[in-house]
Amino acid sequence: MFNDLFPKANLGIGPHDCLPYSYKAFVIAARYFPEFGGEGSSKVYKRAQHERRDVAAFFAHVLQETGENDISLFNTSLSNEEKADCFYRGGFYNWFERGPNSSFLLPAFPGFQTVDGKRCTEEGRYCKRSIELDYWSPCNESTETHAGQTYHRGCYFGRGALQLSWNYNYGLFQQFLLSRGIKVDLINNPNLVVTKMDPPLAMLASLWFYMTPQPPKPSMHSIVVGDWRQSEKNRRAGFSGPIFGPTSLVINNECGGEDPEEPVPAGPERSLSCKGMLDNFDAIPHMYSWQPDWGNMWRARPCDCEPASYGGPLPYYDPKLYPSKFVKENDRNRLRCVYSIYESPSTFRLDEGNAPCLKYKPKISLTKTGFKD
Repeated sequence: MFNDLFPKANLGIGPHDCLPYSYKAFVIAARYFPEFGGEGSSKVYKRAQHERRDVAAFFAHVLQETGENDISLFNTSLSNEEKADCFYRGGFYNWFERGPNSSFLLPAFPGFQTVDGKRCTEEGRYCKRSIELDYWSPCNESTETHAGQTYHRGCYFGRGALQLSWNYNYGLFQQFLLSRGIKVDLINNPNLVVTKMDPPLAMLASLWFYMTPQPPKPSMHSIVVGDWRQSEKNRRAGFSGPIFGPTSLVINNECGGEDPEEPVPAGPERSLSCKGMLDNFDAIPHMYSWQPDWGNMWRARPCDCEPASYGGPLPYYDPKLYPSKFVKENDRNRLRCVYSIYESPSTFRLDEGNAPCLKYKPKISLTKTGFKD
């Protein structure tokens, strides 16, 4: 069925075990997320319906993000049903953002091979800089020269079925992989997202993004199965429970609504779009990340971290808002934060003068990743 649904995967070659997109890759990636297509309970849908809707929602975003999206089909003599059938079988087409002939890549290596993505123009760097990000997800600064032009090796433009983008997302995904015993350096070698096949990272990165909340945003999966908290205004407006619309706000921050000229009946606007959503996800006050406990730096005890009401590289998952499997990550992320204070106090502009707690070392062993080296 997968091969029938996505015959144009991998630049039209079709699903193939030696390329980023295949049924085998999809199954392997799904095994890392047993909740995907495997949970959901509400008064709206039966369990089996939840499971199918979850998988369908993922495929819908795959089609939007990296599908062939050949709108010229709708100007042909095919029937409307045939046009739609061809159009919606174009998923998993592209590997790279703006692909396959991506303007982010070298003209000599435009994206028709997976290895073409290992270098890019300045526009494709997608490197966000800050004192904290330079510590946790520092961009690879190495360059190459081709035909007198300088190209970068630290390129964090979109890759994979849901276009994993920006250095901080590559860093978070790398941490997830490490938590599963997979050691891979995506910060220095970001193109491994499409070239590494054991396990298949292009598919795995996409499911990771679909399944993982990034406070204040819930995961796309949680929205589809109805396991997310809504503001009172959104609830009154009908944006609650198991729906699809707000997932677009998660992945692209887009809420433009459905195209009125869409040749295929799209269904109710409210269920498929977030156009009428009154509040953003941050309308429910909660903490987003782990940061140094600034108010207690003066104490004669080891430095510590606490949840903060702004975003950062180390997410904090509020137990009232996020699934328990993510809440379990809180203590590890807190200790990673503590490690960073001692290992790189300059990141936070700290020294023993303004932070006496630095004189008192933690009694437990700490590491940057939260795992034993």
